[in-house]
Amino acid sequence: MDQEEILIKRLGEKVVDGEKLMGIVSSMNNIKGVEKLKKKIKQEVSFMLKVVKSKEAKKEHLLCTNLHHFQALVSCITGSCSCVAVLETFVLKKADGILKRICVDIVAEKGQQWVKVIARNPKALSQLSTGEGEFGQRSIVDHAVEYLECAHQHPHLFKTPKVVFAFACGIEKTLADRLALLGIIVSGRRLENCELPLQEPQCDNMPTCVSKNCADVSCSMLSSGTGSVIDCTHGGEKLNLDVTAMLAYVSGLTNGRCNFEFKEPILTQQAEWERARPVKPVLDQLFEGKSLFCCESAIKDFKSILSTLGGPGEVDRANELLTHVTVVPDMASAHAEARLKLGGKIKQRSLAVFSTGDALRAVTVSANEGFIRAAKSQGVEFAVFLHESRALTEGKEHDAKVLVLPCVQQLSTDADRS
Repeated sequence: MDQEEILIKRLGEKVVDGEKLMGIVSSMNNIKGVEKLKKKIKQEVSFMLKVVKSKEAKKEHLLCTNLHHFQALVSCITGSCSCVAVLETFVLKKADGILKRICVDIVAEKGQQWVKVIARNPKALSQLSTGEGEFGQRSIVDHAVEYLECAHQHPHLFKTPKVVFAFACGIEKTLADRLALLGIIVSGRRLENCELPLQEPQCDNMPTCVSKNCADVSCSMLSSGTGSVIDCTHGGEKLNLDVTAMLAYVSGLTNGRCNFEFKEPILTQQAEWERARPVKPVLDQLFEGKSLFCCESAIKDFKSILSTLGGPGEVDRANELLTHVTVVPDMASAHAEARLKLGGKIKQRSLAVFSTGDALRAVTVSANEGFIRAAKSQGVEFAVFLHESRALTEGKEHDAKVLVLPCVQQLSTDADRS
């Protein structure tokens, strides 16, 4: 078998590896960004298939495929418990004002840890870090500095995420010590500084070596019965309530009156959501042991909506809730207000609410996902717990159709029998 046939055979094996990798990734649909990862793997497999069919394989095709990195990335995810997101992009504002996108391989520890997976030859990494690479080549130290700067600009629950560099094929001790001094958590087998071949790894045993090297990379899923939320267990003792949170908490829908079909389609839809995914238990659990705050703009709008649309039960529950809430003046946030432009989903009241939460260093509880997305598109992120919307509905019950739900019907039947 000549050299070209050997290369084609090896590339064919890589195609099989890539297809297996896509199968593994397909089972990770509950992780944010996994579709992006699947697409990138598919592109690599398609390219290698094209090379195999053309029978014009080169050694570089085997050495330079990104499958090595994706194998390491997937093995790192499966080797730990689970993760929040993969290939998540953050914007780094450099000292000269230039904006740069930083792609974080794995966001872990409920958002409090960023992981960069490196599947390169340890000796090559060391040589690059000492300036022995080609002009313009960036070293792992350069990447470390940018990751740390970017993490500092994107605090999670007001804490800077820890940055982990996971070296799938190990790292020379001198370089590992240098990264650790910068503030990087180094994961991977530390190698003595020795003469290693500079050929990039073939990664035949990548799953095994990565699983061992990612032992200290811990991931946790963010999940809730009501949608995309932040886990606030490590986020301090203060919560800032948006108008939407207070409305959801006192709504008839969330307090046992979701068995209606309303004339307004949006209310009927929210009733269906509530029967499937109750919001009140989630909020009760979140509020437990926390200090509750809201700003003057939020309380003013909440009381206005309540006086117009609230039913007797909703008013009573609102009065009870407000005995546990500290009202504070609207507070400005330099972090937010200097960078956000009003317009579209960025409205003055919403900005006041989220800026107050930011100034209080409190997690804002809200259903206003539109504001969060719009703010993020302008480079501003807030600590937020997102829940589904629930409107005030008691005033609409008089002309709504009462639904006989299966469980209610069964209870009635059992009562008749007894």
